[in-house]
Amino acid sequence: MTDTSAFPCPNCQIGLCQPKRTTYLTIYNNMLVSVPNTAVWQCDICQYQEFEHQTILRLETLLGIQDSPLESLRNTPKITSLETPESTTARRVKP
Repeated sequence: MTDTSAFPCPNCQIGLCQPKRTTYLTIYNNMLVSVPNTAVWQCDICQYQEFEHQTILRLETLLGIQDSPLESLRNTPKITSLETPESTTARRVKP
């Protein structure tokens, strides 16, 4: 992880996603692939986890995966920092 900033959780919208390490698990060609000590963003409230797109791209390259469900997400920008609202205490409610 190149940036150690936190960002609001897209799942619960209450907690903050912070950098952690975990084991990445996926199934490829009917085999379980386990990559220990993988960088992840994890919410401190709901434990939602989000892997960086560059990390997933590297793993897919190593595994030789061509078409991936993350293909459409590769061009989206990465959230890099938390912007604090100015003089407001209101929280966004999940629709």
